[in-house]
Amino acid sequence: MPPSSAASARNVPAIDPSAEAAPKRRVGRPRSEEAATAVLEVAYLLTASDGLKGATIENIAEASAVSKVTIYKWWEDRAALLIDAFLWRTRQELPLSESDEPVRAIHTHVRRYAAALRGDLGRVLLAVLGECMAKSGSTAAFTERYLAERRNLGVRVISNGQSSGAIRSRRPPEALYDQIFGAIFYRFLFGLDELSKPYLTDLIDTTFSDGQAVDA
Repeated sequence: MPPSSAASARNVPAIDPSAEAAPKRRVGRPRSEEAATAVLEVAYLLTASDGLKGATIENIAEASAVSKVTIYKWWEDRAALLIDAFLWRTRQELPLSESDEPVRAIHTHVRRYAAALRGDLGRVLLAVLGECMAKSGSTAAFTERYLAERRNLGVRVISNGQSSGAIRSRRPPEALYDQIFGAIFYRFLFGLDELSKPYLTDLIDTTFSDGQAVDA
């Protein structure tokens, strides 16, 4: 797994040029996918360490050893690239399985999410939202490329919990998801009270209950 800490432009690992001389027959992912992953990793790390001023397409191309022309073939602009880089890292750091017990899965996911927001992931999230606003004046691209996937996944997990009876609330799963993650994002965005484990536990249990006392 790529390192979780931010790296400066000079320290971001680039694709080894000597690899171009390696035999063409390779086991695993095609080279184009490897190059795309390198671009996503570099874009994420540069944004985490240097913000938008450092995560230029020029710097990303240089550090990833992938040309600007190729990058613009794969992403229409920097906003799209940074959103995909954030989504790529989120998939790694914040997995959410639909096969696990739903309530436990949400509790684990939420704790990891809150912890990640305190580090690089939180810094990149704010930068990505800033880039979206500067580019189009809205967060529609972020909603389309990132939030739709992650929210839909969470909604499915909650719906599974309602079907099994583990989640007693009969409110729409979308409303339950938004109540949990909306509260977390609001507190994160405005620097309000710490997202402590007791707060997160109570938030989830209260949201998932049917208005009656939650069993200990």
